[in-house]
Amino acid sequence: VVTSLLSHDRREVCSSAMAALTGVLTGLSVEEISPMVNKYVVLANRSKMKRKKGEKNTESSAASEEKELKRAQNQQTSVFFLCASVMAQPYNTPPYVPVALSAISKHSFEKSAPLSVRDTVKRCCGEYKRTHMSDNWEEHKNAFSEEQMEALEDVVSTPHYYA
Repeated sequence: VVTSLLSHDRREVCSSAMAALTGVLTGLSVEEISPMVNKYVVLANRSKMKRKKGEKNTESSAASEEKELKRAQNQQTSVFFLCASVMAQPYNTPPYVPVALSAISKHSFEKSAPLSVRDTVKRCCGEYKRTHMSDNWEEHKNAFSEEQMEALEDVVSTPHYYA
């Protein structure tokens, strides 16, 4: 029931559903959460925004609008679920967390996702880094592959512009 509310039109409903889901996931074991995370990683990878290639004919516009709506709902649901799974482990880094963070990081860029999804990804990655950058950051950091760490850094680090 809660996951169906992750793609609701109202932002407050989505946020509340994500908070509730975070609480539910906190009570589950890593073995129970991992398969769900894997399912939503696949969905997240499939639901990134695609570039539009020219104008399409008007006959398929209704079908393409419905397809785009479904893609957007899948994107929001998958990204919010993965964020909830990361937030459910505020001081640990189980094996599924680097996978989830890497998957959602792809949705933090303007061409990949709408603003609400990008903001949620940035907030989630920033919160993860804030809660885990403690005395044992090296231990958490070792749970990530180099590629996964770069994906996280791309979201949480501030870009530097030099002339």
